[in-house]
Amino acid sequence: MKLIPNDTDLRGMDCHVHSVFSPDSSQTPDEIVAAVRRRGLRGFIITDHVDIGHWQGCKPIDFAEYFRVWNKVRDDNPDLTVFVGLEVGFEKHTARETKALVEALPFEYIVNSVHYWINDGKHSHYELGKERAYSEYIEAVSASLDAPYEFSTIGHFGFIERYAPYDGDERIMDFETFEPLMNEIIGKALSRGVRFEENTNGGGELRLPRADFLSAYKAAGGVRPVVSSDAHIANAIGQYFKEAEAFLTRIFGK
Repeated sequence: MKLIPNDTDLRGMDCHVHSVFSPDSSQTPDEIVAAVRRRGLRGFIITDHVDIGHWQGCKPIDFAEYFRVWNKVRDDNPDLTVFVGLEVGFEKHTARETKALVEALPFEYIVNSVHYWINDGKHSHYELGKERAYSEYIEAVSASLDAPYEFSTIGHFGFIERYAPYDGDERIMDFETFEPLMNEIIGKALSRGVRFEENTNGGGELRLPRADFLSAYKAAGGVRPVVSSDAHIANAIGQYFKEAEAFLTRIFGK
């Protein structure tokens, strides 16, 4: 594995895209390329899912085919910047297995995400109450920053909000309530030199991460996040990017 440098200029690119190689996406390479061109983007990063221990009923990625396909896409579209990556789902008990997988292959970009984190297998995340549910999620993200493998970005921080059964402002994972844990994450991100992504999958108003977190991160020395659609369907590629870039400019400047 040889990841692109973490200061690589990725503006104008969609840095988190899924394809038919993910069990929850059906979009083909040709559809992705066409959508990237329609949006006027200069490229994309393919980041299909690997969550070891999950998706057990699905066919695993054939990585020889994966690299063959995406390297051909790159060769066939020399005017686009295309990086071949992966979105890995972090869990402590599978981290060593994940490390063995990603380090054995020539990935250029790794999104390190938390999709599964609950410590009580008898309940859904939200049945535990908002503060405990959100705290356990944030603790899991903090643990993911101790992953034994290299990665490029912290995926969709605030993911728990996307499906939270709360109305309006009640769903917000605000900085003040969880400040010690938030500051722990900021410190680890800065220490590792990894970036956050501003994930637009939640729509135009749901910010992942939110402004209060990003303001604290910037004040501590953090850099502007990359922008990522987390697209599983072609018309979601590059969605809300203008709004996301304007949002980030208000916090980080140009």
